[in-house]
Amino acid sequence: WPALRRSPSTLLHGDFWPGNILWQGERLAAVVDWEDACTGDPLSDLAIARLDMLWIIGRDAMEAFTRRYLSGTALDTAGLPAWDLCAALRLARLAGNDLAGWAAFFHPYGRPDITEDSFREHLLFFVSQALQRLPATI
Repeated sequence: WPALRRSPSTLLHGDFWPGNILWQGERLAAVVDWEDACTGDPLSDLAIARLDMLWIIGRDAMEAFTRRYLSGTALDTAGLPAWDLCAALRLARLAGNDLAGWAAFFHPYGRPDITEDSFREHLLFFVSQALQRLPATI
């Protein structure tokens, strides 16, 4: 593959997902759990958040979050599909062969709709959309 264009390096959260964001009313109050913080391409954090938004909240939420996130930046998004694939591989590594167990984590929080099948369906969609957009971006 040709070299991936990268955005200027910045502070990354490393595990930027809805479970690490605290709200007070409709205002962001804090971002917690910084144990995976590092520096790198901000599209990496965006990709992690996009994937988690997709399988936890849905496609519309993922797309709205992406638009809102990017509206406050001047980032070159050409590399986002590649970062989406990295996020999918990261999640596959974390979940391993226990998609049912991964999904079951959310059941006590009132989300019995997150199942092994829904998780797999969202992950496959996410990878597919990234692959479809990848050739034009690298």
